[in-house]
Amino acid sequence: MEHVYTAGLIVIGDEILRGQIVDTNTSYLARKLRATGVKLCKVTVVPDIVEEIAQEVSEASKKYSIVFTSGGVGPTHDDVTYEGIAKALELKLEVHQELLNFYKRLLSGKTELERLSIVPSPCELIYVNSTEDYAVIKTSNIYILPGSPKYFKPAVDTIMPKLSKGNPLYFDYVDIESDELSLLKILDEQVRHWEGKVNIGSYPQGESNIANPFVRITFEGLESDVTEAKKKLISCIPMNIVRSKRFSIEQAELIINNSKEEYVQNAIDVLKQCYDKYNANEIFLSFNGGKDCTVVLHLTACICALRNVSPPLCLYVPTDPFPEMETFIEEAANYYGLELIRMKPPLRLALDKLLSNKKYLKASLMGMRKGDPGAEKLEAFSFTDPGWPNLMRVNPILDWSYSQVWQFIRKHKVPYCSLYDKGYTSIGTKTKTLPNPLLKDPQNPSTYLPAYTLSEVSAERHGRE
Repeated sequence: MEHVYTAGLIVIGDEILRGQIVDTNTSYLARKLRATGVKLCKVTVVPDIVEEIAQEVSEASKKYSIVFTSGGVGPTHDDVTYEGIAKALELKLEVHQELLNFYKRLLSGKTELERLSIVPSPCELIYVNSTEDYAVIKTSNIYILPGSPKYFKPAVDTIMPKLSKGNPLYFDYVDIESDELSLLKILDEQVRHWEGKVNIGSYPQGESNIANPFVRITFEGLESDVTEAKKKLISCIPMNIVRSKRFSIEQAELIINNSKEEYVQNAIDVLKQCYDKYNANEIFLSFNGGKDCTVVLHLTACICALRNVSPPLCLYVPTDPFPEMETFIEEAANYYGLELIRMKPPLRLALDKLLSNKKYLKASLMGMRKGDPGAEKLEAFSFTDPGWPNLMRVNPILDWSYSQVWQFIRKHKVPYCSLYDKGYTSIGTKTKTLPNPLLKDPQNPSTYLPAYTLSEVSAERHGRE
């Protein structure tokens, strides 16, 4: 077993430099090495020229614990990788009898097999078992691999267990709604503080003409160091510009303790009453991914985080859903850590089945607002109508306006379905919902403005049949 901690990769081939082939081997090798605890320090692309291959191999083999090459190991005139490596290491090129015998068994009847078996000597054969059996060469600290991903990737998978595992390199990131210039001072301080322990990178995301572009700050190093470095950097940045991958208690505290708007406080009060009246496991959320129930979910997650209880079970009953909505539902479940239960429509039968399986459920949180169909007689707490399963319907945002919903979502960076950025203001079934015609972009009538730009709020349901 070899003790290796650094690596270099030399990609060989004129076709790469001409842009004829997209190199996918580099990212595959980098991921595998990172998981093994080996840092890929440098990637070089060179043409099919013996002298240039030899120079790069000579330098890399001295500088890194191991070196991988990719490409140029076939039998044709431009496959000169073996010759370049032999020149770099001052080795002979000779027919490897074991390799030749292997190819004779594998490729019986083929001619010119000897050309495939002329390799630097001495060397070690590494046999790869995949959909097709083959062998790759190792000489000194250099692994010589084919360029085709079909053969490169299985070879990498075969080699990785042969390397002693160092401390696996851990990778994490945080997204900041800012530009790089505004973060320069903080980044410079953190880079200096963690030099030699954590590699910190900064990468702008999105185009300048897209709303809310952000910067992704990456961290790579030992897991304990990365965790501490990420925590330290976040502590130096205003919480309201940090994009979280998962809902956090810091977000909950920001909303519950600092929201001054009366309509937000009223909704929080309703949710507090609900959680005072019922046990957390007796409450569930009727969740269809729309903007209103998304707000209720976010507020409920705040209450649950501060009370140290699990977020509510979510019932999702899809009826001809948009693919974008399906994606958002899954993302929301991951973001808030939800138990998501999917059931077939109609809703009434789905509720019957849910309560049959979970008889302890007593209250359903809902995203109803005044003006929604069937909401005229609703109050913050209303029992279900006759003929429906016996439940308490809890409506925290019943008195919110369309504008207030979007003010809350945008102020607190609440994740929402991407359809709302494409002109949809009220989302129903896929076949009966269109973008709101009032949001056609006057500069480009083939596109629509985001839902939060709608000024005529009485037209919220325009676009729905």
